[in-house]
Amino acid sequence: MARLADGRVGFAAGALPGDVIRVQTQREHKGHVEAERFELLRASSERIEPPCPVARECGGCDWMALSVEAQRRHKLSLLKQALERTGGFHGFGEIAIEHAGPELSYRNRLRFQIDEQGELGFFARGTNKLVVIQSCLVAAPALEQAFQTLRRVAGEQREPLSRFASAELRVASDEQRPSLRLEPRGELEIAAFRRLQSALGSDFELSAAGRSGSPVQRFALPENVTLHAPANAFTQVNWAVNELLVGAVVAGARARGARTFCDLYAGAGNFTLPLLAAGLRGVAVEGHGPALHAGEQAAREQGLAGDFVAGEVGGALARLARGGRRFDLVVLDPPRAGAREVLERLANVAASAIAYVACDPVTLARDLKWLAAHGFELGQVTAYDMFPQTHHFETLAWLQRV
Repeated sequence: MARLADGRVGFAAGALPGDVIRVQTQREHKGHVEAERFELLRASSERIEPPCPVARECGGCDWMALSVEAQRRHKLSLLKQALERTGGFHGFGEIAIEHAGPELSYRNRLRFQIDEQGELGFFARGTNKLVVIQSCLVAAPALEQAFQTLRRVAGEQREPLSRFASAELRVASDEQRPSLRLEPRGELEIAAFRRLQSALGSDFELSAAGRSGSPVQRFALPENVTLHAPANAFTQVNWAVNELLVGAVVAGARARGARTFCDLYAGAGNFTLPLLAAGLRGVAVEGHGPALHAGEQAAREQGLAGDFVAGEVGGALARLARGGRRFDLVVLDPPRAGAREVLERLANVAASAIAYVACDPVTLARDLKWLAAHGFELGQVTAYDMFPQTHHFETLAWLQRV
């Protein structure tokens, strides 16, 4: 962003703080100008040559032209600005950004787009134009190997593959086959799926949206527990950082003397299972049935006793409140849109502490502002560099009832 001489704001996607650019074509908007094409005259001192050959076209790693140190510094700046401007919080101490593992070769899950010719790739930034890729530098080695297998078979099976809009690959460990989940363009064509099943079934745990059954993968978590994740259930993409985050929630629960917890948007039990293993009694609430069922089964197999509640979070909280349930700790990890619709009900069941995990700093700051105005005090805030090479990150914020 830059302030122009006439007072308007100019935006240039792909330019970095400190770059000097000459705009070649621009689009006029009411109140601002958007650079469509520009020439880089002088590079920022933070700019590096992206290691990926398609980094400038691909929409995936939008900060790969920044050094890793600069990426983390700017992520903290985004978080602090959100807390100050949106949340109205000032005077908080230094915020740390935690990281683990490599800055490349870290992802255990990737979603590839498929065009009508059966080619695999990612969408170009801000468009639906496919950028065909030969490899992905942020994919973990096992995931990259799985992708190369998929590319090889895809070259021989373009016709049935073209019947699908996207493919999600996920790896868990060397002992398990990679999961490959296909999303059809429209109604699932069984004949096309069976052809791919015949070609790919020996290398992948294959599933498709619209077809019953979803293979389950197992991931190690802190407190010596295992997460059971169906292919259609959400999991974090950077497992080394996820283990740091989960460990911090468990340690925070212990430090606050929590004995009971309620885990909202619990998924397959990423936080629930370690908290149960740490000796807390708790309730997991999740609207996605297969994920909740997998979490319940994982707890049972590992001798962990917890309550697993299916359904929309707001309704489940209302039922818990009507039953007089209150918890020492409420953990929530909502979608990017945040948890604004359920905050009042959440406050009714949170007796002492809240651990809010968020992937969007602005919606996090908005929700923290509401909680701070309704009896809670913001304490420790920590960022987690879950997605190196991008502007995305996770944040863990602790609140205490005043």
